[in-house]
Amino acid sequence: MKFFWMGALLLTFACISSCVSTPDSYPPSRPPIAGTIPPRPAWASGAQGLSKELTRANESAREAIILRELTRGNMPNFLRKQVSVNFTAKTRSGRSKKVTIWVLPDYLALGSDADFLRIPMSPVTAQRVADRFGLMLPTVKMVDTIYRAAPLRLAPRPLPASRLMVTTPVYYRHNANVQAQIGNKPPRGLIAGHKKDVVITNQLLARPKKVAIYGWHRINGRAIQPLSLVHGNWYADYSHGIRLVNLMVRIDNQLLRISDVLKNPELAPLLSYEGTMIQTRYRVNEGDLQKKWMPQS
Repeated sequence: MKFFWMGALLLTFACISSCVSTPDSYPPSRPPIAGTIPPRPAWASGAQGLSKELTRANESAREAIILRELTRGNMPNFLRKQVSVNFTAKTRSGRSKKVTIWVLPDYLALGSDADFLRIPMSPVTAQRVADRFGLMLPTVKMVDTIYRAAPLRLAPRPLPASRLMVTTPVYYRHNANVQAQIGNKPPRGLIAGHKKDVVITNQLLARPKKVAIYGWHRINGRAIQPLSLVHGNWYADYSHGIRLVNLMVRIDNQLLRISDVLKNPELAPLLSYEGTMIQTRYRVNEGDLQKKWMPQS
């Protein structure tokens, strides 16, 4: 088993260097699925208004608060408009295709345009939010492609490693560092480089209770974080971000479901370094959050 995972990791890095997708600059287009993100309630709290509740909560309760707020629609307006990412990639047989995916311009955040917090969360919570919004999590190849396409690429700003990495005050501290890089204004358009992504991968088949993380690209384009499944599916720290992706992809002039493309041996390499992908979501069970912390519907 050890040699299997080593081989898979080497294959991933080989594909990153040899199967690179080329970003294209043809005009953006409207996403085929707008998603089902609820409008933000007028009475919703901003990030500062939520800080006490988030800070007092244990990890399980914090996940429930995040789920409650996002499914209520408490997220900034700048996050709601999906951005097209256009690139050229090759199928398994070497045929070149024009590909368009649609993605949220930044990582999920709580609050308003004037007062928001990019919020790390467990993959279980992220999957629930994705399901509620009618969107999905990206593959490693999508993360690389999104980074290359982003007009605004921030340099990573790691904080010292410690047990505090998973605490809410550090979430706010890192968000403030990111905002300082962009003049303390809401971002406009696609932005990347400031978080690691929670991703989908076939490795979750054998390790379903883990979180897969990848990314945090340096300015030279190389990711600090190789694909890793070290942590359990309950884990999140300040460096994690959730970027959601439209369920559809355009290949040349044909619209297809990403899940179908990833299961197609010929087309899967357009969106995945792993080739055909069976695992396209995280496993979600009612027991993943303590019942007493579940938000009321």
